[in-house]
Amino acid sequence: PRPIPAMSKKMEGLAAMAAGAKCEKTGMFSRWKPDWEGAAAEYERAATAFRIAKDMPNAVDAFVKASQAHVKMDVGFFQAAKHLESAAFLLRDLKQPSDASTLYERAADLHEQDGRIDAAAEALSKAARAVEQKDTARAAELLLRACSLIDAEEEERILRMGVETFKQASALLLRAKRHKEASEVLRRQSALHERLQQPHGVSRCELSALVVALAGDDFVGAEARYASALTQTAGFAVTDEAAMAERVLNAYTTQSEEDLLACINAHIFNHVENQVATVARSLTLRSAGVPMSRLTPTGAPPAAAASAPPPLDAAGMAEFGEIVPEGELDDDDLT
Repeated sequence: PRPIPAMSKKMEGLAAMAAGAKCEKTGMFSRWKPDWEGAAAEYERAATAFRIAKDMPNAVDAFVKASQAHVKMDVGFFQAAKHLESAAFLLRDLKQPSDASTLYERAADLHEQDGRIDAAAEALSKAARAVEQKDTARAAELLLRACSLIDAEEEERILRMGVETFKQASALLLRAKRHKEASEVLRRQSALHERLQQPHGVSRCELSALVVALAGDDFVGAEARYASALTQTAGFAVTDEAAMAERVLNAYTTQSEEDLLACINAHIFNHVENQVATVARSLTLRSAGVPMSRLTPTGAPPAAAASAPPPLDAAGMAEFGEIVPEGELDDDDLT
């Protein structure tokens, strides 16, 4: 068959738009109320015609009007949200990222009202991607909102999907040098992995959060988080990531550039997210100031390790989670 001329499809689209507008009007033959179902169908037909005609600005307008008609129908917002996402996709192609982001965010609101939290979080992620190159602050806000939606969920499927959202958020925040917020997102991601019973994810996030805190000049926060992870995160104390975290902290408390360099070049950092690995390998002793009270002679453990010693078993070892009096610890217990 011969291709349909673009002009004829555009005219078809304009006619459908006019028909949709007519459906919105009230009168004797419409029982004095708008025909929103008819309007939605006409606007959808117009959007299809405009896309075939490659008239994308009019297609955007048609999708937005179709969305509005579906909202007025009050039978659920799924189709209304999808039409907004279609319009946003076209706006990205038209190099209008801010407007695209706005429509994705409106779609997320509709998904959330319908209880589709996974779809809402995904739409917010798309909104963030649309503007991350030009408006990092807005993109970060959108991703943090998506993370909060996921945090409040219980369904395993949504939690698993949410891991990628958390990774996207921390990577964006790190690119923007917002280390404190990135570290907090990584800690929240660690809790998410714990809920999913993913111990490797927990360990990598705890180590990543510590590294990012140090990059943000927060030694005290990094040390406190390490101590907390040792006592409150099941199984973390016996992982390679916990051992590396202790070595990194010890390099700072002993002010050993050599030890720190050996840590950040270790193979373990090949298994964290790329942006975190980049941050780790940029660490120097100047990245985080260490309080005088935390400085220790070479070879002594960091305060965090001393505050959360290993457990005693029948042979004299401490049971994990107990605080052993300092006088009961020998040199072997502190290594």
